[in-house]
Amino acid sequence: MSHKQTALTHNSVTTQSSDQGIALATFLVIIGLILSKMTGFLRDVLVVNQFPELIRESWSTAFLIPDFIFNLLVGGSISAAITPSLARSIQTGDEKQGFRSVSIFISSAMVVMGFVVVICMILAGNIFPVLYPKQVKLGIVSATASSARILFPQIFFMMLAAFSIGILNAYKKFTATAFGPVVYNTFVIISIAIFAGETKQSLYLTVLGVMFAAMLYFCFQAIVGRRYLKSFRFSLSISDPGFKKLFWMAVPILVSSSIIQVNRIILSNFADSFDASLQNPIQNANTLWQLPYGIFAVGVGSVMLPSLAGHFAGKDFDKASRLLSSSLKSALFMTIPMMGFLLLMPEDIVRAAFRWSSVYTDEQIKITSLLLTGYAAATVIHTVVFVFNQAFYAIGKTKVPFFSGLISLAVTITMCTVLIGLRDNPNPIYLPVSYITAGAVCALFLVVYYFRHRELRPRELSGFIFKSLICFIGLGCIVLLLNLIDYQPQVKALQLAWLAIRGIVGLGVYMTIAWLLKMPELEAFISKVTRRFKRTV
Repeated sequence: MSHKQTALTHNSVTTQSSDQGIALATFLVIIGLILSKMTGFLRDVLVVNQFPELIRESWSTAFLIPDFIFNLLVGGSISAAITPSLARSIQTGDEKQGFRSVSIFISSAMVVMGFVVVICMILAGNIFPVLYPKQVKLGIVSATASSARILFPQIFFMMLAAFSIGILNAYKKFTATAFGPVVYNTFVIISIAIFAGETKQSLYLTVLGVMFAAMLYFCFQAIVGRRYLKSFRFSLSISDPGFKKLFWMAVPILVSSSIIQVNRIILSNFADSFDASLQNPIQNANTLWQLPYGIFAVGVGSVMLPSLAGHFAGKDFDKASRLLSSSLKSALFMTIPMMGFLLLMPEDIVRAAFRWSSVYTDEQIKITSLLLTGYAAATVIHTVVFVFNQAFYAIGKTKVPFFSGLISLAVTITMCTVLIGLRDNPNPIYLPVSYITAGAVCALFLVVYYFRHRELRPRELSGFIFKSLICFIGLGCIVLLLNLIDYQPQVKALQLAWLAIRGIVGLGVYMTIAWLLKMPELEAFISKVTRRFKRTV
């Protein structure tokens, strides 16, 4: 065999090994995310059934400002800067300097976050009455502010856990990070089960348990990642050139990630325009559509990020293009049928998910299912947004997601004002309609801008979209036929069974059509599962 043939064979084997590694990592992350979403879902179900309505309102609202602060100062920096930046340093053999820059970045964030947490705890009583005047009328704003004051320290521990995950993802140690959220949700569930009740005191004890769950979450991530985290050294040498580069890459996405929370706060404020209390139904609807999105889109995109950054750093644009193509299509292949179920069976899904006692009324089921119908398309739209955001982070163009976030914010405000603020009796569905419209505009902007990079753009998307549409139509037809059967069981087990039967049949039709159309995404999905099964055996 010639030297050239040997090299080609070696490259082929390396590529195949790399693809298998990415597939296995994606599978493990998806399993971790499934467990995380299941425990998170159980947490929300407990909240719905353990707290009375006004206490639930305080619970839902109390998290908004802490979540906003977290995303403003930390949330986007991990994916925007730390993971791809450190991954590029590892790829180019400059790991030591890369870790030094990351250490300075984390140290600076710790100081800033510590200061912000203290200020927010002091001012919580002044912030919430201004942002949520309806809660003043309901007499629960003091409970909301006090709950948020207890929750603010949680941000610091969540930040440390997030930084640990960002570092481990750069080293492609996805197994070590996949199950951390399960630990957090488990302890939150325990707190709700023990302390939840009908009084403000029970609310305060529950959120205190949430704060301790965040601390344990960080301890878990620090323990499982200690081998890679031991190189961290506290330093505030902000004059370091590597830190400056890292900082200016992170700033745009720090702002753009906070826009997600700004959008939530805007929707929350417009929700107060309605007579019915919508804060908890909005959160429930968000929980349901984010289940498939958080499992498939986030799982695939998170695994793709460090590898894509490495390919780009090594100027292997062909591999970068193929990786983005396969990642985007794999994520969409699984979120498209989930969108179909949310559109076609919203009331059944809401009832099966949240109606575990008479506390969750028929009116709440009706409102939540209406909102869920509106949010259903977000499952696919935000899959596109997330994957392309990850792609821009990988190639170091973090300003693009920043501008798309600003566009999204402007569209949300405009749509909410036109559809809700200027109408006497607006329909609650205008809330999710405003949200998905903003997401669609954002997705279009990201796709058009990324396609300007001809050597990096994803391939063969038109054929995939056409075949997926055929699969989606097949799923829709069979589910609609099954919905015509007049069967509405009152027993919980039968409700879950009937919902599962329709879901399995619908997904079976979707997969069968994909098999007939010879879609490689189905083969890739089956390959991930069977490869992991063989390894386990």
